[in-house]
Amino acid sequence: MKLFGHPFRKLLDRFNIRGEDQKLLIRFLWVCSFIAILLLISALLAWGFEHQGEQKNSIKSFWDGIWWAIVTIATVGYGDKYPVTYQGRFVGIILIIVGYSSLSFFTGLVASLFVEDRLKGAKGLKQIRTHSHIVICGWNNTADYFLKAMVEKKATEIDICVVTNNPPEFFERLESRYPTLSLKFVRGETIQEETLKHASIETAARVIILADEQFDRSATDDHSIIVANAVHYLAKKDRITVQLVNPENRSMLQRLGIQNIIVWDDIGGYVLANTVADNNYLAVFCQLAQDSENHLQTQEIPAEFIGKSFGELSDYYYKECGYLLLGVITKEPELDLSSIFTEDSSGIDQFIQYALSKSRKQIPEEKNNVRWKPNRDITLQINDYAILMV
Repeated sequence: MKLFGHPFRKLLDRFNIRGEDQKLLIRFLWVCSFIAILLLISALLAWGFEHQGEQKNSIKSFWDGIWWAIVTIATVGYGDKYPVTYQGRFVGIILIIVGYSSLSFFTGLVASLFVEDRLKGAKGLKQIRTHSHIVICGWNNTADYFLKAMVEKKATEIDICVVTNNPPEFFERLESRYPTLSLKFVRGETIQEETLKHASIETAARVIILADEQFDRSATDDHSIIVANAVHYLAKKDRITVQLVNPENRSMLQRLGIQNIIVWDDIGGYVLANTVADNNYLAVFCQLAQDSENHLQTQEIPAEFIGKSFGELSDYYYKECGYLLLGVITKEPELDLSSIFTEDSSGIDQFIQYALSKSRKQIPEEKNNVRWKPNRDITLQINDYAILMV
């Protein structure tokens, strides 16, 4: 097995298959190779012996030998091709004994692969191979309400990967509680890069970092910031949303270029303040959050409306789509090192660029500028996005 293991190992390494999965697949490939070689040798010998025999035979070509070997090793026994010489029959006896044992081993390995894959998926130890999915790092009651909302909004076709260090029983309960959702699990520490890569975080459409209930209130934000620091090297920053307990820690995430930050006490305070001024505000707010048909959404402005007025875009959305244009959000492009330094920069500039790239730091993003109900005559720019009630 070691003879075949080395080239197989290189092949599997290219597909990022390692550990126990690699060992099991190497055994599988070794058995497949052994069976293929056994079939070829048996077919060649049977054809050689039968071809030279004086008696009338049915194995008249190498391909007849292949057919006979496959039918024999599979214990089908059609009887249309069979050896008549003593040497050919001896080859058949060896093929039946060795082939049957190899085929049984092959069947067991195939079953093991499926069982192992299923068990690893249930325990959260499996590499998640998907894209445009949602990754939830950590767990608290917010995640439960999030999954309930996804069910109510009928967003059941989106893969949702939960990354947490909870035991396998937690994943089983979660899967039984939300059977209509496409849930996947990765068990491990969310601060470890290997765990995050198992969740295919690089291709995720959204990464949600929660204030993990496994930590006390004073340490929760510290852990969330460490996780955010690990995630922002792997995923685009505008796809990361972080939940904080203390609003004073917001600036630490903003230094990483992360702007989607939720502080529940902060949001709750604003909701309560607006409720004081308007008794119906809370009902409207909750209805808007829970409604699966009417909700707020941002969209990239169609290219033909860049340079035109807000009023023209508003009329277009209302007449053509039935959407209500509420405002505009301007997203400033993220600055990177290449936009600051040119190829013909001075030696000092090149040293600064090299030092920054080695430290893997980026210039923080500008805050998104939201304008509600702007003047109908304002001109739309290339970085503007429409805020719609759809």
